[in-house]
Amino acid sequence: MRKKSEKDLMVEILEAFKIGVKSVEVHKGPSTTLYEITPKIGVKISKIRNLKDEIAIGLKADSVRIIAPIPGKGTVGIEVPNKEREILNIESILSSKEYRNTNMALPCAIGETITGDILMADLADMPHLLIAGATGQGKSVGLNTILLSLMSKRTPNEMKLVLIDPKQVEFGMYSPLDKSYLAYPVINDAASAQNMLCIIVDEMERRYTRLSNAKVRNIKEYNAIVPTEEKMQYLVVVIDEYGDLVMQAGKQMENLICRIAQKARAVGIHMILSTQRPSVKIVTGDIKANFPVRIAFRTTTSTDSRVVLGKKGAENLSGMGDMLFFNNVGTVRAQCAYTSTEDVADFVRETSEKYDGTVTACPIYLLSPEYQKKAAEEEEEKRRIIQKRKDEYREELLKHTYKPSPSIIRLAEQSGLI
Repeated sequence: MRKKSEKDLMVEILEAFKIGVKSVEVHKGPSTTLYEITPKIGVKISKIRNLKDEIAIGLKADSVRIIAPIPGKGTVGIEVPNKEREILNIESILSSKEYRNTNMALPCAIGETITGDILMADLADMPHLLIAGATGQGKSVGLNTILLSLMSKRTPNEMKLVLIDPKQVEFGMYSPLDKSYLAYPVINDAASAQNMLCIIVDEMERRYTRLSNAKVRNIKEYNAIVPTEEKMQYLVVVIDEYGDLVMQAGKQMENLICRIAQKARAVGIHMILSTQRPSVKIVTGDIKANFPVRIAFRTTTSTDSRVVLGKKGAENLSGMGDMLFFNNVGTVRAQCAYTSTEDVADFVRETSEKYDGTVTACPIYLLSPEYQKKAAEEEEEKRRIIQKRKDEYREELLKHTYKPSPSIIRLAEQSGLI
């Protein structure tokens, strides 16, 4: 007896629940297969939407995702994880015709869709990207894929990177690029990250002054009229664990990021945030408003999926790079390309040798020692003012008729209250 295919089994399950099927088209991707079903007239779409668990059991799948209806089509999509995954390597993406022939300013080649198309987007048009998902679902691999696709298309004279890595283990491999692509050595602590974001805000304002003086509106128009040595470089800021920075630096970190995200697009400064904590305290309304393009890897709950995408779905992904790409047009399911540690190491070694001594220095004058000295002096002045206020408060406290015991005073001092 011939074994039934998943397509036949899908039709049998739907007809068992009295859902007539006119036709079924199958689109097989690297990790997921999309069954595009055209129901017969009179079938309620909500009835198909409610059969998610029954279809998963019938197909012996971990989970299924139902798109009812598929936007712009008169069909319903049922996405089922493949029993055998295909490994999608970064080489196949970077060697694709779409990537090689693209005219995007900052092409982010991310992976491959269910229909076999290369998923690629221009960071300059996004203009900022938020990546979220549970631990171990592919965020760091996705960041490496995006970084390699950017550096493979843009030279160090056209683009610079600022890498912020609170975990201290993800971006260390890129340290040898400090004389080419990196505008500053990889940053590992919250205090340095906050200082760097302040520097980028000042650089953003300086660039706007240059645009104003040149009577142009954006970086493309500016670079088209100035000599090569005066052209602005794109600046891409990548933060690997945004949630950890917020936990340490609080609201001020979010305010700096939002300020950059709101204004920096026209002057060629773009941000990529990644977090494993897609909660409302981390991915706030201000962050979502300024990061309209988002990538969701598998989340632990549907609540986290709603925070990132505004709807459920990410909790049903199969992991290992399975992702949802969300922009103003809609949501696309894709498989993120796999970038191994060896791929990154080989790329960094080849790039270091290729651009050794041939790169224009980073134009961010605020990274100069003079500015760093001025920033340190301002920080010292802030500490002096805070200490002075503490001393004044302690003196005022001791003037009261009630005399606190010396032990209470010592405890308050040790706690930093006075």
